[in-house]
Amino acid sequence: MSINLALLILLFLAILYITIIEIFTVIFMLTGVSNTRAKFQVISLLTNCGFTTTESEIIVFSRKRRKIAITIMLFGNIFNVAIVSLLVNMFISFSKNKDFNVFHSILYLLSFMAFITIIKKIPSFRVTFDNIVKRIATKVIFSKKANPMLIFDNFHGFVIAEIKIIEVPEKLNNRTLLESRISKDYGIRVLNIKRDDLSIGDISKDEVIMKNDRVMVYGPLAKIIVVFEQKPSLYSRSS
Repeated sequence: MSINLALLILLFLAILYITIIEIFTVIFMLTGVSNTRAKFQVISLLTNCGFTTTESEIIVFSRKRRKIAITIMLFGNIFNVAIVSLLVNMFISFSKNKDFNVFHSILYLLSFMAFITIIKKIPSFRVTFDNIVKRIATKVIFSKKANPMLIFDNFHGFVIAEIKIIEVPEKLNNRTLLESRISKDYGIRVLNIKRDDLSIGDISKDEVIMKNDRVMVYGPLAKIIVVFEQKPSLYSRSS
């Protein structure tokens, strides 16, 4: 294998590796894991490091998350074998090619990784990427009657979450937020509603949640699961 070809393959694997981390982070978030925990678990599973921590319980106690974790581990094993094999071939090529400039190659790799990091931080790119992953994962993971939830942060049981309304829950069906009493009885505050291209930030007590809305809420995770009729298997320890 030529050194140039090996470098191209290494760059391709780096892109694929980063992409897989981002994809499975979003998928874990769809099952109710916060962003930071989701990314930690995905990297742990891919690298086979750190998964024995107590935080892994959020994966172990959910049947659906266990299936996702198995898929990630398979990807991780494939990557480990591929990268080790590639590095061995690169070192062999280095020894045969005395004119090869190692410094320039390292510089190219670092520049490439910096470019990928900058691209990842562009808001429009990240939002588009996440929306594509959410759309595909929702169809694959959830049933048509589930209301998939994406958790952005967790504060000791209280979460900020976005819920896609596939089926309007009974407690909210044809009722205003005031009539539903989700704030008074369940402590759930509606922060924002995305309806098609419209974003409703100033939430009125007379607002009615509709099918296909994306609802941003804050409140106790257990109560949100009840009100928005989440699948118990995603969250309970009995899963």
